[in-house]
Amino acid sequence: MFFVLIFSTLFVCISLLLIMSNLCCTFNQKRKHMTEALNYSVIKRQNNYELREYPAHLKAQVAVRSTSYQKAIYKGFNILAGYIFGGNRSSKKIDMTSPVQVSELTKIAMTKPVIVSGEGLFSVAFIMPSEYTLDSLPEPTNPDVRIIRVESRTMAALRFHGYFSERKVRKAKKLLGIRVEKEGYQSKDEIVVARYNPPWVPWFLARNEVLVEIETC
Repeated sequence: MFFVLIFSTLFVCISLLLIMSNLCCTFNQKRKHMTEALNYSVIKRQNNYELREYPAHLKAQVAVRSTSYQKAIYKGFNILAGYIFGGNRSSKKIDMTSPVQVSELTKIAMTKPVIVSGEGLFSVAFIMPSEYTLDSLPEPTNPDVRIIRVESRTMAALRFHGYFSERKVRKAKKLLGIRVEKEGYQSKDEIVVARYNPPWVPWFLARNEVLVEIETC
């Protein structure tokens, strides 16, 4: 009986290792075909916290009403996907990039009535491929989609892994705010939540971040 138990345990462990290995191989194969990611340079790094310099870039952005970051991403993703998959004046497909960004628009007046209790206004954005300029990027056919040029900036970033949940986002935002204040920086805008991975990526490999622009002088 003892040997049967040991054999069963070893079998389960080996099976789990094989599954993990296959998942990692699949992830690495798919990663080779991933689209462009927003570039940045690291000024300072300590554990999962970084100070970064971002170059100027373009993003397609839409405002949505939602009760959570996760639901806001789903709503905004569908609208923005319509734009990059041909919903533009040129009917041109635009490559998907990473990350998808979402922020809570606390500084924008909400003129329309809020119907759902706890509902707020969120901004969801796709980063546009670096090959485009404001002149060459196709114009959206959906008037809710706006093309915005983001100037170069310095941002504080805090990475968190695992399942994307409202609890984790709120906790990461709080920790980032504490870290920025502790280092004596002044934040300039709302905290941005960034999701880097598509849905097929296992939770233990998922990368999520919270970022905020800071004053550096």
